[in-house]
Amino acid sequence: MNFIKEVLKKIRERKIKNKENSYICAIIKNRKYIKKKVMEEAFEFCNESKKKVFKKKFVNEFCDLLFHSLLLFEFHNIDFSLVKKEMLNRLKSV
Repeated sequence: MNFIKEVLKKIRERKIKNKENSYICAIIKNRKYIKKKVMEEAFEFCNESKKKVFKKKFVNEFCDLLFHSLLLFEFHNIDFSLVKKEMLNRLKSV
C-alpha cells in the first residue's frame, strides 16, 4: 500500500503547487469532471473483464480507475487510510 501513499503525496504536491501544465491541477478543482472520469474508468475496467483478459490492458484500466478515485478522495479531503480500516473490518466478517 506504500505506492498509494506515494500517489496521494504526488497528487497533494501538484494540487498545492498549482502548476498550469499539470493534469492533476487541471481537474482537481472540478468534482463533476473527476466523477465523470471515475465512472468512465470503471466502465472501461469492467469492459476489459468481459474480453479475453489481456493483463496489461486490464491492469492499465484498473490503474486509471484507482488514480481517479484517489483524486476524488483528495477533492473531498478524505483520508484514504479510512479505506484500509474499513477493508480490515470487512475481512473480520468474511
